[in-house]
Amino acid sequence: MNLKNSATVKWSSEVSAYEILHSLPDAVFTTDRQMRINYFNLAASKITGFRPEEAIGMYCKDVLKTNTCETECHIKKALDANQNIFNIETVITTAWETNPTILINASLLSDSSGYVVGYLHVFRDISPLKKIMSDLEISRNDLAERNVELDRTLKELKSTQRQLLHAQKMESMGILAGGIAHDFNNILSGILGYASLLKLKIDTENPLYKYADTIEQSAVKASSLTQHLLTFSRGGTYKLEIMNVNRSIKATIDILDRTISKKIQIKKSLASDLWTVEADPSQIEQVLLNICINARDAMPNGGKITMTTENFHFTGREINYSHLGIKKGEYVKISISDTGEGIPLEIQNKIFDPFFTTKDADKGTGLGLSMAYGVIKTHEGHINMESTLGKGTTFEILLPMSDKIKEKRSSEADPKIAGGRETILLVDDEEVVRELGQEILEDKGYSVLLATDGLDGIEQYKKNKEIIDLIILDMIMPKMDGIETYKHLKKINPSLKILISSGYSHDSDDQEDLRIKAEGYLHKPYKIEELTKIVRQILDKRDS
Repeated sequence: MNLKNSATVKWSSEVSAYEILHSLPDAVFTTDRQMRINYFNLAASKITGFRPEEAIGMYCKDVLKTNTCETECHIKKALDANQNIFNIETVITTAWETNPTILINASLLSDSSGYVVGYLHVFRDISPLKKIMSDLEISRNDLAERNVELDRTLKELKSTQRQLLHAQKMESMGILAGGIAHDFNNILSGILGYASLLKLKIDTENPLYKYADTIEQSAVKASSLTQHLLTFSRGGTYKLEIMNVNRSIKATIDILDRTISKKIQIKKSLASDLWTVEADPSQIEQVLLNICINARDAMPNGGKITMTTENFHFTGREINYSHLGIKKGEYVKISISDTGEGIPLEIQNKIFDPFFTTKDADKGTGLGLSMAYGVIKTHEGHINMESTLGKGTTFEILLPMSDKIKEKRSSEADPKIAGGRETILLVDDEEVVRELGQEILEDKGYSVLLATDGLDGIEQYKKNKEIIDLIILDMIMPKMDGIETYKHLKKINPSLKILISSGYSHDSDDQEDLRIKAEGYLHKPYKIEELTKIVRQILDKRDS
C-alpha cells in the first residue's frame, strides 16, 4: 500500500495524512505482508540514513539490519500470528555504519474488509536515553562507592573525635592532678622538713625519735605519690641523660625476678644495635615496672611477659600508629606483652586515667598507667595499647632516638655540706615553707629575710640589696609568679644569684628557659641536706 497515491484524509486546511506522518518526530514506515517497505517517513530517514525513495521497495531487514533479521524476526513472527507488538529494543546498523539502539512497535494494517494487507512500524532512537541511563548507572555506582568511603570517613572521624575527647580529658585531669600535687607538696614540705629537724634535735635513743622517723618516712612515701601525679600531669622534674633502654629493661627484669611469682615467665628480645634516647632512666624503669605489675595482676594463674626492643623508622603510613599524632622520624620501640586475661573493650579508653583501677581498694591506686602515660609524653614519646580478651595485652612505647654523645659522669665526691654567714631572701607564699626554710638556714648560720609573694620579694630586695647574697624563689605565687619576679629582680641586678624552688612545673618555654638561666633548681618537698647543699654550692660558686 502506497500512502502517497491513496486517497488523502481531509484535515484542517487540507493537510494530508502523508504530510502528517512525514511531520512526526518518531520514525514511521509501512510494509506489505512480505515485509517490503512501501512508506518511509523523514524521521525514519534521519535515523537509518536511507532516503525515502531508497528505502521504498527494500525489505525491512535490509534497511534496519538488526542482529535478529538474519535468523528470526520476532516482529514478523508476531504479526503473522495476528498480534501487535510493543516496545521491542534492538540495535540496528545504519547506512553510515553506526549502531543506534531503537525501541520499535508494530501493528497490523487491515483493509475495510478486515484483511491484513501489511504492517505499520513505529520506532525511535533511544541511544541518547541509553547513554543517560548508562551515565546514571555509573553515577549510581560511583555514589555507592562514595557512600562507602563517606561511611568509612565518618567512622574514622568518630574514632578521632573519641580520641580527641579522651586526650582533652587527660589534659584536664593532668592540670587538676598537677594543681593538687603542688598544694600537697607545700603541705609535705612542712611535714617532712619539721620531722627532719625534730630528728636532729633529739637523741636517737629517745622514744620520740622513732615517731619523728616514722613521720619523715611517711612524708617521703607521700612525696613519691605526688611525684606520680606530677609525672602524669607532665609537671614533674626529670634528670635527662643519653641512655640505652636495654639497660632499663634488664634492671626491671632483675626487680621482677625477685618479686613476682615464679609461675610467670619473663622473656626478653633486645636489639643489640639499639639507638640511644635522651631520658630519665629512673622514670623509664618506673614506667616499665608499672606496666609489668599490671601484666602480673592480669595473670593470677601464671603466664608469660615478653619485653622487646627495636629500632623503628616511622614513615607516617603505619596504620597502627596513625591516631597517635606521631611525627615522622627515628624511634626506639619498646613492646611489653602478656598472656593475661586482656582488657575489656569498654574500659580500654580509661586505663590511662588517674585513679582508674579494676583492682580492690587495697591492691592499687590507679596511678601506675597514668604515671606511665605522663612520663612517656613528657619525653616527647608515645604509648599505645592493644588488648584482646582471653589472649592478652601489648603495650608499645616509642621514644625519639637521640644522636647526642653520652657524657662521662664525674667520679668526684660531693663536697661536704657546710653553713655560712651570708644573707638569704626566701620568697614563698606558703607560711610553713617560709618558716621551715628560715629555721633550717638560720640553724646553719645564715641570716634569712622573708617575703610572702613576688611583689613583696622585689620590695625586700630593693631595701636590702646591699646585703642579700642569694634569693630562693618559689614559682607558683599569687599577685606575681616566679617568672615575672625573676625578670624584675634581674633587671635590678643582672648578676643576682637566684635559686628556683617549686613543687610543680609547667611545660611553658618561659619556665624551661628560667630554669636554665637560674643558678639552681630545688624540688619540693626537699630534705634539709638537699636545701643546705645546693645553697652552699651556689654561694661557693659566687665566691670562687
